[in-house]
Amino acid sequence: MKSKLLIINCPSEYFVNIPMGTFGLCDYLYKRGIQVKLFNLALYDREETNALISHYMNLFQPTHVGIVFHWQETAEGVTDVGEYLKENYDWVKVICGGFTAGYFGESLLKKWSFVDHIVKGDPERPLELLLEGVDPSEIPNLIYRDNTGIRSNKVLYDIDQDTLSQISFTEMTYLFDYGLYIEAIEEKLGFPLFIGRGCTFSCRYCGGSTLSFRSHSGRKKPVVRSIESVIKDLKRIKDFTRKIYICHENNRLYIKNLFKEMKKNKSLVKTFQLNYGAWQLLDNEFLELYRDIFILEGKVKPMFELSPEVFDDKGRQKIKHNTTPYSIKDLIENQNLVNEYVGDSVNTYIFFSRYHDITKRYTDLRKEIIGIFRLKHILRSNNITNVHICYDHLSTDVASQYWETHMKNPKDFNTLLSLIKILNTNGYYSFPVNNLCMYIPETLSETDIIRCEMLITILKAFEMNFHEMFHIAFQCLDEHFIYIIEKIVSEKYLRKPEKVFKTLDYGEMLSDVKKKIVDEDGFMSKIPFVEDMTDLFIKKALYMGRKESERGYYERNRPTLNRDFVSMHEHDYLDLSNILKRLEKEGTDNLSTEKTVFVFLVNDILSMPYRTYSETLKVFEEGISVEAYYDLMKKRGIFTPSYHENLIERLFQSNVLF
Repeated sequence: MKSKLLIINCPSEYFVNIPMGTFGLCDYLYKRGIQVKLFNLALYDREETNALISHYMNLFQPTHVGIVFHWQETAEGVTDVGEYLKENYDWVKVICGGFTAGYFGESLLKKWSFVDHIVKGDPERPLELLLEGVDPSEIPNLIYRDNTGIRSNKVLYDIDQDTLSQISFTEMTYLFDYGLYIEAIEEKLGFPLFIGRGCTFSCRYCGGSTLSFRSHSGRKKPVVRSIESVIKDLKRIKDFTRKIYICHENNRLYIKNLFKEMKKNKSLVKTFQLNYGAWQLLDNEFLELYRDIFILEGKVKPMFELSPEVFDDKGRQKIKHNTTPYSIKDLIENQNLVNEYVGDSVNTYIFFSRYHDITKRYTDLRKEIIGIFRLKHILRSNNITNVHICYDHLSTDVASQYWETHMKNPKDFNTLLSLIKILNTNGYYSFPVNNLCMYIPETLSETDIIRCEMLITILKAFEMNFHEMFHIAFQCLDEHFIYIIEKIVSEKYLRKPEKVFKTLDYGEMLSDVKKKIVDEDGFMSKIPFVEDMTDLFIKKALYMGRKESERGYYERNRPTLNRDFVSMHEHDYLDLSNILKRLEKEGTDNLSTEKTVFVFLVNDILSMPYRTYSETLKVFEEGISVEAYYDLMKKRGIFTPSYHENLIERLFQSNVLF
């Protein structure tokens, strides 16, 4: 009986993507006469897992099952799938491969009785030999059991460029559920375009660095496909999707040469929207090619990704080693260059993370926090609105230098499993984490960590929900704004962190900020309108998001204005660009009052000069029919039927008129 291989991408709450090399592996085996299919459990709910495995096992009748264990985040999913296979299909040989499988190797075979073979590093030739029935002792890169115990063959096979270029990484028909898969990844970054394997850089935190590749894959140097083979894959994948993702930039010249070849082929120009993960700043030639080749329009803008990781320039050089160095100043200037070529048609996402082993004290983290949030303000005050800064927990990648340096028993698979279990049960940290954050420098006390987490949580809440106040306060107070938040954290929240991490009361938080600024010596002179401004945003916290009225305005003859939802203030704080310019030009002491009225709708706030309000909506204070209001607006020459009809309807829906 000829061997048949079913490859399973296991469920994970973090990843829906299938590792890029899996499609190429299917194509390699198929071209050598081996039947192979792939399905993706990550697309489905966990409770469907067993039924789906049974369905595809019965449908395809494989002799071997390959379980993808590439990303560490899939550890629990791989375990569940393997145990189900062992219990229900114990005659099937189970093979496991991927970065994480290769790293733990023998430890996995000791832990998992359901796994028969582990492939470390490139899987193409080893799997071909295994499926052809070659004795395991003669297969490179293979870890397996025999009657003497666990055996680990030498990693002697690295795929070469010619072989890599002869197989396709975009043949969707190997995947049973490819339609659903395409739909899922189009909601994210798009289909990952496979360029090659390996890395030339040695970032300390990364599980895909050059040193990490040596550890989990035995790979000593990168290999890339020919540009011609990538072009062929682009022609194939355009029949399935027009949204692609590239994140392999060992050599920027290679990428630009790929773009030039695409430009020569009319069928590939303005065919794809490309999301691009850049490992260095973007240059003129790259941006010109990108603008000319790729689709810039669409419901969702394409994006560039950059990962400086830490704000401190010297710290970045330490953790990124031999990558092309750039400063935060260079980063800002580069964004201006990006906007020269593509305007705001492309979003830039800049990724920072915590905790790195260069931030050993609270003061180090505080500098990072100040720098990152100040950068957010600098970009916004310069009207650069297409840059999004992300500041998350650093995922402690298996096989990274961080992992091998800071983890006890790093090669023991139980180390990873126990850490994941602790994180999933909130037994490791008292604050929520958004990555597998399994390393925090031991020099940071628990109090320091909680203080940092609360400070970041509150600042993010400010920026997300009250971004105008965030930027105005930063403009006037600079890092003193963060000092205010720190004091509130220390005095009010440090003993009760759940009030920040679970149930942060925005109105209470805003009131605390106002009181601190008013009470602190010298701060009121820097932001004299703070009470007036804060009162506006307290009302926003109170009134926004309420339910719409179900009754139509035609049921009221003489509606009255609900003054609870109308607020008058000294400035139009919601016109952020204008007020930031005025603060820059006039200064806080000489800022002239511009009396403004704010009307709180269900999911919006209308702002208008007081004069406009007095000529329009104010007449509803005493009660007036809608028809009489329209007549009055016509007499005053300010009636636009479609605008006013929509406005009045929204006022009734929001119970501003009642």
